[in-house]
Amino acid sequence: MVFDNQYIVEDLRKCYANQGSFVSGDRVILPSVNVAILPEVYQAKDGMATIGYHIYSPEWKNEIFELSSAGGKDLQTAVGMAQGGFMFGMMETVQAMMKDINARQADSDFLGLHRWKVYLGNIVAINKEVAVDNIEIYWNVLKDEILERIGNQEICYIKIYAANSGDGKFITGECRINDIRIDSLSKIAEEMAKTWKNQRFASHKQIFLLRQEKETLKEYPYSDADIADAVEKSLMLYEKVMNDGKEDLYLQALTEFLQDKSLAQDIYNFVPEVCAEMAVQDVIFSESVKLNIRGHIFSFYKTQSATYYPIFNGVIRVLDRDILKNTQKVFESLLRSGASVDAIQKALDNGSKQENLLLTDMLFNVTDDYTVR
Repeated sequence: MVFDNQYIVEDLRKCYANQGSFVSGDRVILPSVNVAILPEVYQAKDGMATIGYHIYSPEWKNEIFELSSAGGKDLQTAVGMAQGGFMFGMMETVQAMMKDINARQADSDFLGLHRWKVYLGNIVAINKEVAVDNIEIYWNVLKDEILERIGNQEICYIKIYAANSGDGKFITGECRINDIRIDSLSKIAEEMAKTWKNQRFASHKQIFLLRQEKETLKEYPYSDADIADAVEKSLMLYEKVMNDGKEDLYLQALTEFLQDKSLAQDIYNFVPEVCAEMAVQDVIFSESVKLNIRGHIFSFYKTQSATYYPIFNGVIRVLDRDILKNTQKVFESLLRSGASVDAIQKALDNGSKQENLLLTDMLFNVTDDYTVR
């Protein structure tokens, strides 16, 4: 038996047959909730399965992504457990959101009020010793920190994971906002796992989905895919001006090309920092950035920005596709142009060690007509 993408698609279709599911190309369509699922098998061997799930809906601009892993006595068992974990965790929550079942209310503030409906998923527990009925335990502890870190997104998805080996050798926690690991919140989840009294390995996994109310949602002109396309074209443009020895004209050329001053400045400012985060090991980069707008310093979390992490993913896409003529030369040039690498080098020159070096917020100057998004 071959456990490939098509196997997963057909298996999901069967699991949701009572909802009228059907297959369209490489996706499973759930018309009852207006959702499509595109699975990708990342690993399926040696009794281990890792499957990625891209979840789409015409009601959202951007996708939701989930990664489900499981082990079993054989590969078929592992695949079944990975599928089950996805359906019981993420998809149960997606369906609750799309049907507007058991919503809680929450407010956040980023350039104005944002009102959210919050949907808490099941806590998927491995080991009965840590099984719980109260699905609010993580939300109650983390909600204030989460709400402080979200911006004007249409939908935010939060992933919580905590594990304890039971023998004191391994305890971990993770909190991801829109699939971005947040170290400070992950430490809170880890501290919660330390309180468990389990004697063997145990873990919790939970999904929160936050959907912003229409009356507080401020429309943003681009999807994540649009920004990734803009990053791809901007790096091709950068390679051209670099080869012509005209890097000092890059921002002007980029602004003219994109016809959006704010997006051009975000790409210009953030891409070198993204390159630094990818290239420099052991350094802890700040969760937030600062902008100097008309002499006023505005600070915000990267996860609040409509552009920072879509730009990050756009750079990854360029590297994966290898579309540049000399990727390494472009990458090294961008690194040299960024503020983070310069700050790291100065810290090392002053005697600091790179391991666990904590960077402060980078400050970027923007034009007076710049719009924060």
